[in-house]
Amino acid sequence: MREYEAMIIAKADLPEAEVSKMVTKWETTIGHDGGQVVKKDIWGVRRLAYPINKQNRGNYYLYDIATSQANIEELQRILKLDENVIRSLVVKLSDTIDVDARRIELQQLAEAAAQRAAEAARERAESDSMGARRGHSSHDDE
Repeated sequence: MREYEAMIIAKADLPEAEVSKMVTKWETTIGHDGGQVVKKDIWGVRRLAYPINKQNRGNYYLYDIATSQANIEELQRILKLDENVIRSLVVKLSDTIDVDARRIELQQLAEAAAQRAAEAARERAESDSMGARRGHSSHDDE
């Protein structure tokens, strides 16, 4: 098994049933012969950098995948044929993968990013409260 990363951008205005059917088809293709989705991030609807096929917004999906080359070739074929997929890109990350170790590594990276974001938010809040106190205390002196 090899490790791949897949970025898929689907049309933003699709009904939920259509999106669910489409995602199930992708994940079934990935899962043939023991392939696995290691991590799946749904970024949701975002503005595209430039219009693609008269679409200004797209629904973003990011997959970290452990599967065979044959499954990836089939996934790419399906993505090219699907009229609801605006763009897709599949990149090979490595020739071998330990799925459990990779899941742990990705979880640790996500936790570290969340911790950094929480610390940054706390620092902003402290900075805002210090500024408010300074503004408030100078107002009291007048």
